Amino acid sequence: MLDDIMLINSEGCSLDGKKPSAEARLHTSLYSHYPRVGAVLHLHSLNATLASRLFREELVLEGYELLKALSGIETHDSRVVIPIFPNDQDIPRLAAYVERYMDSHQAVYGYVIAGHGFYTWGSSVREALRHGEALEFLFECEIRMQGVKAT
Repeated sequence: MLDDIMLINSEGCSLDGKKPSAEARLHTSLYSHYPRVGAVLHLHSLNATLASRLFREELVLEGYELLKALSGIETHDSRVVIPIFPNDQDIPRLAAYVERYMDSHQAVYGYVIAGHGFYTWGSSVREALRHGEALEFLFECEIRMQGVKAT
C-alpha cells in the first residue's frame, strides 16, 4: 500500500517521479487548509461509495468507541460528520466546493466524493492510515445499520 503513496509539492507536481492524479488539487487544498496535515489519502472504498448512495449529503458517526482513533477525540460520546460531496469532473470547481465547506465547519476528519471514494488526512502517513481504517470500519457499521450488507 505504501507504494501507492506519492509525494507532491504544494502545486500538485510530483516529487518522486510518479504521475499525479487529476485530483491532486483536492489533496493540495487540504495541505493549504490544515497546516498540520502531513499526509492526505484518497481511498476508493466500497463502503464510502455505498454510504454516498445511502446518506447523500452527510454521514453522522456518533457513540462509537472507535471514534477515539481520530486525532483529538477522547471519548465515544462524540459526534463526527463526514460530508458527502457530489462527484464533479471539474476538479477546480469541486475543490472550491470542498474548500467552502471546510471554511465553515470545524473538526472535519474526511469527506466522501459520491460514487467514488473518500479522502482523509493526518499529521503523518501513519495517522492518515489510522483515520482511513477507522472511517472505513465506521462506514461499514452505518451501512449495515441501514440493512445493506457490505462484503
